[in-house]
Amino acid sequence: MRRCAAWWKAVTGMVLIAALLLPAWGGPQRPYEGVTLTVITQSPPYIAKPVQMFGPDWERRTGGKINLVTVPFGELYQRIMSAFTLGAGGFDVLVFASAWMGDFAGNRYLLDLTERIRQDRGLQWEDILPTYRQTVNWGGRLYGLPVDGDVHLVYYRRDVLENPQHRAAFRQRFGRELQPPRTWVEYREIAEFFSGRDWAGDGRRRYGVLEAFRRGGQAFWFFMSHAAAYVCPPGLKGCLFFDPDTMRPHINNPGFVRALEEWTRLVRLGPPGMINFDSGDVRSQFAAGVAVLAKDWGDTGIVGSTDPKSVVKGKVGTIVLPGSLEVYNYRTRSWSRLPRPNVAPYLAFGGWVCGVAATTRYPDAAYDLCRTLAEPRNSYIAVTTSETGFNPFRASHFRNLEGWRRFGFVEPDLSSYLRAIEQSLSHPNAQLDLKLPGQARYLDALETQLARAAAGQATPQQALDAAAAEWERITNELGRDRQRRLYRAWLGLPD
Repeated sequence: MRRCAAWWKAVTGMVLIAALLLPAWGGPQRPYEGVTLTVITQSPPYIAKPVQMFGPDWERRTGGKINLVTVPFGELYQRIMSAFTLGAGGFDVLVFASAWMGDFAGNRYLLDLTERIRQDRGLQWEDILPTYRQTVNWGGRLYGLPVDGDVHLVYYRRDVLENPQHRAAFRQRFGRELQPPRTWVEYREIAEFFSGRDWAGDGRRRYGVLEAFRRGGQAFWFFMSHAAAYVCPPGLKGCLFFDPDTMRPHINNPGFVRALEEWTRLVRLGPPGMINFDSGDVRSQFAAGVAVLAKDWGDTGIVGSTDPKSVVKGKVGTIVLPGSLEVYNYRTRSWSRLPRPNVAPYLAFGGWVCGVAATTRYPDAAYDLCRTLAEPRNSYIAVTTSETGFNPFRASHFRNLEGWRRFGFVEPDLSSYLRAIEQSLSHPNAQLDLKLPGQARYLDALETQLARAAAGQATPQQALDAAAAEWERITNELGRDRQRRLYRAWLGLPD
């Protein structure tokens, strides 16, 4: 009897220990119990919001914890690079601009995720559009997961451009029909026609256009998306940034100068203070009905069509970036006059990606969090939710319209919006954003000079000459031969 009692005591003791060490019987496995991942990205709401949305569910499912660190966009690159170069570590997961892949993957600061991605059937890798699969590719290996698709678009007030009185007055002034702009010259003329007028009929002064001109406020991409049509004839590789043979900058050639002359003329056609606008200002001001035209990523369409405070819902048209009837060829150093506009949609920024720091102690948990953001269901929710900053990057994002309608889109806004994105991404002359070591330095050097030109402190030629000189200095510092080799590889050219 005493031996039986001892046996029973031993059994109950083992059961108690098991209960303490293992998940409750029938309960879910929590594979990352006790793990804390430090995640860094842009300050909320944009880009950080999806981590905030899906993070709590990831914590419940896995037992892990998320320590979210956010930094203003203008400081994000330097904050991450400082941690990497100083060897301080500190971050497990990074949600960052794909254009920085050259600096991060090129210096082996990111974990190679190729095999994990290939074995992850639930990720549905082939559903991700080829353009965005390429954004995480460096040297044939995969160093992150796409979580966002980016392309610049032009938005217009459909109700204003279709107004019979406006159409008649515009025809009398410009000798052509008022319609969505096909060229950047037409874009500027529409902005001129409507700027400073009470075209809404409510007694308020309104404006022609909204763009971001502020240094550190995405001005680089707003200018480059304007310039692409002037400098990129179809099939001419290396037209946007450097001569692939010499790494000499194109940024001050005649095509870019003309583009900057056009772009800086827009400053006076927007609201007071537009010279200090960033992309967030473009979105909020367009939704408030301040201007007829706007250029931005997909977020302006989302805010304008779904924000409860928007006054333009149901009135927003979206088009592929306008083109130019003249295009400069850097090979021949000459202009060509065309019978129809040269269009060059610019995949500005290239989208945000989620990567895993090579120094992380928790690679499996870190990858699991990235794929939580990238997988089909959650990514669809993210691209159809306001203020996430995530735009479509999977084929399925365009096929399933239910979420877009639930999001608040109405017709014909929705069809116009999705069609413009699809046409941009599939266009044969679509231009990719720069992906090269030093990208952030090149960007900042150009934005510094764009700000001078926009403020009238330098002519477009002077500003771009100064930017080109700084680009040359950066290239020499980073190693011209190495930069040339990496640039040609990015363009798909032989070494």
